Amino acid sequence: MSKLILLAGAGAASCMLLYLFMRWERAERGHWAVYLLLGILVTESTLYANQTGIPRSLWHPGAGSFQFRLPEVIITVALVARLLTKGRPTRIGLPALLWTAVAAWWAAEAVEGVIRGDSMVKLPYEAKAIIYVVGAYALASGIPIRRFLEDRGFQRLLRWSAVAASVLLVFSFAKFTTTFNVPFLAPQDTFGQMGTDAATIFVSLGVIGFLLELAKEERDRLNLLCVVPLALSPFFAFQRAVLLTLGTVVALLVIVALGSTSRRRLRVRGGEVAIVALALVGVVLGVSIVPAITSQGSATNPITSEVSKTLSATLGSEAKQESAQSRLNKWSVALGDARQDPLLGQGLGFEYTYYAPGQGFVTTDLTENILLDLWLRTGLLGLALFLVALIASLANGFAVWRMHPDRMVAVLTLALVAVVAGLVAKGQVESILENYRLATVFGLSLGMLRSAVTSAGGSTTEMRSYQQFRQYEVV
Repeated sequence: MSKLILLAGAGAASCMLLYLFMRWERAERGHWAVYLLLGILVTESTLYANQTGIPRSLWHPGAGSFQFRLPEVIITVALVARLLTKGRPTRIGLPALLWTAVAAWWAAEAVEGVIRGDSMVKLPYEAKAIIYVVGAYALASGIPIRRFLEDRGFQRLLRWSAVAASVLLVFSFAKFTTTFNVPFLAPQDTFGQMGTDAATIFVSLGVIGFLLELAKEERDRLNLLCVVPLALSPFFAFQRAVLLTLGTVVALLVIVALGSTSRRRLRVRGGEVAIVALALVGVVLGVSIVPAITSQGSATNPITSEVSKTLSATLGSEAKQESAQSRLNKWSVALGDARQDPLLGQGLGFEYTYYAPGQGFVTTDLTENILLDLWLRTGLLGLALFLVALIASLANGFAVWRMHPDRMVAVLTLALVAVVAGLVAKGQVESILENYRLATVFGLSLGMLRSAVTSAGGSTTEMRSYQQFRQYEVV
C-alpha cells in the first residue's frame, strides 16, 4: 500500500512538473530547468554532506526497496516536456551521437548484468548514470548557450552557493555542528560539515563565475566576492579528491592563461592585479601581525594555520593512509576481474571482494576510479566509447575558446572545460558515475559545452568561417 501511495504521489508531482517545464519550453525558458537542478544539488549537498546517508524524505522519496532521487525525476520529466513541446531534434552532431552510443552501450551492459546474475541491488544505481550523464547532457545541449548568459539566473545561483559555502566554512572553521528537523525534510544530526560533494560543486560554480567576471568590461564586485568562499571550500572538505579537482582546474587555467587567446578574451587590468595583491597583504597584516603587536605575541595567521592543519589531516593522517591502501587493494582485485572479460566487461551490478585495512574483507561494486569502473563493467569497448566521446567534447570546447566570435560564450566554454577536467581528475580516485550529484554536474557541463559548439556552427571548420552569431543553433 505504501508503494502504491508513493507511486500515486510521484505521478501527480511529475504531472505538475511536466506542465511547468512545458510552459518554460514554450516561453523559451528551458534553461530554468538546469538552474533548478543545480539549485537542488547545491541545497541538498549543503544540508547533507554524504549523498548515501540521506533518510527517506522530500530529497529521497521511497518506500521499501523502491526509491529515487530528485535529479533523475527532473531530468526525465524535462526531456519529456521538451519532446512534447518541440519534438525531436532535427540535427545531431558527432559528439552527441557518441554520447548516445555510450548510453546505448551502458543499457546493453545492464542487460548483460542481468544475464550474468550480477547484483540486482547495485545494477539499477549504476544504470541511472545514463540519466545523470547522458540525460543531463541532452537536457543542457538543447538550450541555446546565450540563454545562460542573458538573464540573472546564474548570478542568483552563484550568490546562493556563496551563502551556503560561507555558512559551512564558518561552521567548519569553528568546528561546530548542529541538528535540525524541518517538516518534509530528513532530520539532520550533523549539519555544518563541508562535504566533498558540496565542495566540488562550489568549485565548479566558482570557476564559471570567476571567468565570466574576467571577461566583462565592468566587474560585479559582489560576484567576485562570492568566488572567495567557493574557492576556499575544498580546503575544509578533508578529502584529497576535492583538492585534486581544484588543482586540476587551477593548473588548466594557468596553462591557458599563458596563451595568446587569453589576452584577447579576458579583461584583466594591471591595476586590478595590484589592488588584489594589496588586499591580500592587508588581510594577512590584519589577521596576524597587528594582533601580534598589540598582544606582544608571535605573528601567526589563524586562517593559514587552519588550512595547514586541514591539509595535514587530509593528506597525511593515518585514516587517509589506510584509505589509500584500501583503494590500492580495490584496484588490484578489480583489475584482475576486468581482465577476465576485457572486451565486453562483467556487466552492470558486478561485485567483488577486497581487503580493507581496519575493516576486513569488504564486498563492493565500486573501484574508486572511473576508468577502471568502466573497464570492469562495460569492457574496453565501453571504455573506448566513453573516452572518444569525452575527448571529442573537450576538443570542440577548446576550439570554441579559440575561435568563437562571442567572447562571453568562449570564456564560459573554457570554464566548462575546466569543470569537466576537474571532475575527470577527481574520477581517478573516486567513482563519480555512482554519485548522482557529481554525475549530474558532469552531464550538464558536457551538454552546455555542446550547446556552445553548436552556437558557432557545430564544427571547427564552420567556426572558422562563422560571422553572424545566432544565425543558427542546432542540437
